[in-house]
Amino acid sequence: QKTWKLTSYVPVGSGTWNLYHKPFIDSVHDLTDGQVKIKGFSVGVLASPFDAWKKVQQGVADICFCFPAFAANTDPTNAILAGLAGGMNTDAYMHWLLYADGGKLWQAFRRETGNLFPVITGFGPTEIFLHSHRKITSLDDLKGMKIRTTGAWADILKVLGASPTVLAPSDIYTALERKVIDAAEFITPATNLKLGYHKIAKYIIVPGVHQPTHSNEAVFRAKDWDKLSAAVRSRITLAGKLAGLDSYMLLGLQDLDAMKKLREGRNTWIELPADVKDKVTELARAWTAEQAKRQAAKGNMWMQKVQDSYWAFYDKYKKHGTYRVQ
Repeated sequence: QKTWKLTSYVPVGSGTWNLYHKPFIDSVHDLTDGQVKIKGFSVGVLASPFDAWKKVQQGVADICFCFPAFAANTDPTNAILAGLAGGMNTDAYMHWLLYADGGKLWQAFRRETGNLFPVITGFGPTEIFLHSHRKITSLDDLKGMKIRTTGAWADILKVLGASPTVLAPSDIYTALERKVIDAAEFITPATNLKLGYHKIAKYIIVPGVHQPTHSNEAVFRAKDWDKLSAAVRSRITLAGKLAGLDSYMLLGLQDLDAMKKLREGRNTWIELPADVKDKVTELARAWTAEQAKRQAAKGNMWMQKVQDSYWAFYDKYKKHGTYRVQ
């Protein structure tokens, strides 16, 4: 029986691994009654976070558990799929991906552009905006700063006058500690607490308007996926949803406890004014529109298709979801 090799963007056994990767592997095993066995490998063993999709195409790994924003430089469509700056919250995002047309577009995008098939999983809540050596009370304060980030936010930071630096997760702490960068964002309070960013950077800035939500994908070669029986494919897809929900709920609980510990510490907390979210949304809309034009000029219409669907659902949710407690 085949054991599928899965490459990760974090070390096996780390906090992020246990929150995102392990639930997926375990759920696949349980829901397929052990028919699909997956062995996980730490980041760097089979692939880096940035070339994991390519390594699956080459057969070095059978599956990559990937965060799409790491491939945003290859195709900006990935930045939307990862959870967009100034965009949907987790509730709206999961509706769009799992039961509207977001997930179908994601799958078609991977098939057409890379002969791959993604199982959507690993949902997460809003991140901390920044752990920073410098005080930030508005978007204007970001000018001149070197900031670790990924995805669309990296480009938007340039518009705001900052210098984005894309680093693998394993490199963030050292860069922040040595002040190679002025500030960093990574994931949510629970993960960042474990990684110790609060120990080396004085300021903690919230809310995470740059990443209101996020998700991951477990990416197979399309030809391997298609060879699986319909029943097994259905169960793996269900495992992705189940594991994604587990990740979201477990991390949410841990975040509450982490926030309590962090606020009891010696950091200085800053809450960004409410109008920052609207400004970031405006910048994000402009960014996706510009990227869609650039990609269309190259004959790639995926950015246009995905951004049209994304913002249409965003607007629908905002206009007709007023009955919901936001």
